[in-house]
Amino acid sequence: MKLWRDILAGFLILLTVWLILFQIFGRLDHRLPWLVALLVTYIVSSYLILPLLVRVNLLISKKGRIPRFVTALEGTYVDPVNIILVGTKMQLIKAFEEIGWFKADNLTIKTSWKMVEKFLENRPYPTAPFSWLFLFGRRQDIGFQQPIGHSPRKRHHIRFWGVDVDKIDDPLDIKFWTEKKKINFNESLSWVGAGSEDIGFGFSRLTFKLSHRINHKVDNERKYILDLLKRKKLISRVNYYKPGKFKVGKYVSDGRIAVTKLRN
Repeated sequence: MKLWRDILAGFLILLTVWLILFQIFGRLDHRLPWLVALLVTYIVSSYLILPLLVRVNLLISKKGRIPRFVTALEGTYVDPVNIILVGTKMQLIKAFEEIGWFKADNLTIKTSWKMVEKFLENRPYPTAPFSWLFLFGRRQDIGFQQPIGHSPRKRHHIRFWGVDVDKIDDPLDIKFWTEKKKINFNESLSWVGAGSEDIGFGFSRLTFKLSHRINHKVDNERKYILDLLKRKKLISRVNYYKPGKFKVGKYVSDGRIAVTKLRN
């Protein structure tokens, strides 16, 4: 069975290469200037065709269920979940305001273009939008960031997904991550967070999309955020769930998820 999956995946990759080189670039090259044809081919390939190829390959290899990792739109592993804060949405917002972090703008065409402008000018954008990552079958509910220096290319940041549960018995249980949950944002929630540090820009490994590069020592960001919250006495005692060390791509972590309650 594995052999047939590998053959099918290989065929899809060859088909995609043929489609990009000969059907898209080959046709555009006859109608547009070479550089314009190359740019259009890159945009279509990196943001439409290659993400679709990754999703199909993940479906074939049956790697679609991903506990403890948020995913990109195409389904690839991205940031590990490392913090869970229990409290209301207002408590969450006030806590990050207290430690000097900024709530991220919603991702729109306008804010995306502003982000590009600030990146090219290397000027600060403290409320820059986050790209959409996914957990529990939906994109993040809210995100916060702290700029590093005056460049929009570097920042501390964390995304949160609200989960309508009073107590987390075991966040390492796959049911916690896969069961569909009703969310009431007016009540106290468990805010499942994926925090990491952006250290620059680069191209993603599978789709070649331009995106932030993450510090591979992701545990440092978990400690940094918790230390800030502790210093302001905004959280109670921290409990850790430790499944053991793991390595995904360039990320290395002890695998622990920190769980604590927000204080008023």
